[in-house]
Amino acid sequence: MTRALVIGAGSIGLRHAVVLQELGIEVAFVTARTDLPEPSFGSVDLAVAEFAPSYVVIATETSEHERAVARLASTGFSETLMVEKPLAVRPDVFGPARFQRVGVGFNLRFHPVLDALRRELVTAKVATIESYAGQHLTSWRPDRPVHEQYSSSRARGGGVLRDLSHELDALGWMLGSCAGVFARGGRVTDLTVDADDAWGMVAEYERCPVVTLQVNYLDSRPRRRIIANTDRGTFEADLIAGTLTTAEATIAFDVERNATYRAMHVAMLSEDGRDVATVADAVAVDQLIDAIEHSAGVKEWVQP
Repeated sequence: MTRALVIGAGSIGLRHAVVLQELGIEVAFVTARTDLPEPSFGSVDLAVAEFAPSYVVIATETSEHERAVARLASTGFSETLMVEKPLAVRPDVFGPARFQRVGVGFNLRFHPVLDALRRELVTAKVATIESYAGQHLTSWRPDRPVHEQYSSSRARGGGVLRDLSHELDALGWMLGSCAGVFARGGRVTDLTVDADDAWGMVAEYERCPVVTLQVNYLDSRPRRRIIANTDRGTFEADLIAGTLTTAEATIAFDVERNATYRAMHVAMLSEDGRDVATVADAVAVDQLIDAIEHSAGVKEWVQP
């Protein structure tokens, strides 16, 4: 049986564990928690030595990703590694061929609506893209006050730009590299402790000259959609409703809550890792995040 070690036992770490167990994989955690039924270890070193995993998922707070990767590498572990998004790890930390495969957790790539939209755009000339994602932070983790959530803290790697970096990865996955961006946003309300809660940007991509994006923690009704105007008509992807609408029809997809995570892990553990975001893909997202923040600071067009 495959053994997977999940580093971090917050909400996303537990979600990964559930999905992996559904796939028949034995799971253990690195965590200080003592209330979990799965084996739990107080350190990465001890977990690797005693549990001997062949797959590791790093699901710590974003600010701890690089330290976790470095600690894992120091144990001699050299098999398959998944790091939650955003990466926030310098590429040199991974070292030359240190791990058999490294993927980054942009699971939205495995959403059937986004995949269907991408396949439509491959054969189209894309004129404009409008992307929007918003959900009020109070509904993200209803059992925890906002001020206690890592999303609310900049120092812990929170903020909507990083939490919803899926949207940035999706644009690059569909449209190629970003040539430039102008952005406004940051912490525009008092919702978070000090992290950003809303951003808007206009950008140019390799395959689309006009791209607009808004992400926020403020929308009282969760929305996640992309509208693409092309030479083959207009496509609207609604990832919450699970629909792709064209001029001719609306196609509905059945998307179970954990389906994208399941598909991502299956791909990650397959022979070719098809469609899993690579370190290079994730570094491009990190660089675009930096460019967005820089653009807002200098109020200028910035090339990532």
